Amino acid sequence: MDEIIEKLALSLPDIRTLPSVEARLIIAFRLAVVATRNAYDCFDHLSDRLGGRLAATRILILAETIGSAWPEPFQIGRPCCSQTTHDEIWLIASIRLAVCENRPGYDALCCDMIGDGERERIYNDLRNFVAVYTGPRS
Repeated sequence: MDEIIEKLALSLPDIRTLPSVEARLIIAFRLAVVATRNAYDCFDHLSDRLGGRLAATRILILAETIGSAWPEPFQIGRPCCSQTTHDEIWLIASIRLAVCENRPGYDALCCDMIGDGERERIYNDLRNFVAVYTGPRS
């Protein structure tokens, strides 16, 4: 139990200290969630940030899947905020695991939080996003 409390006491990284690709992904995810919640059309912005329309579509799908599967509201920072959240760090860790096709690692990361079906849907959406993400358009 003390180990869990110690982990919770650790400060979360500032988005500016993350590798640029991870910071861009967090900001894009924040934009996708905020736009979806407020019926704002962010598709062109996401397409530019993620390298194309298909990547934009897939991050919007991923945001919806996570939002419906998460046991509590998925916590994101404001788009202009430099502080990350626990859920955003989970997202980056999950993306890393999907890139490496490390399904056992992904399952271990979230098996206590969400059920088998939800984990399967999120992992598939992560893999679908990773398959088309190319980074920002130049």
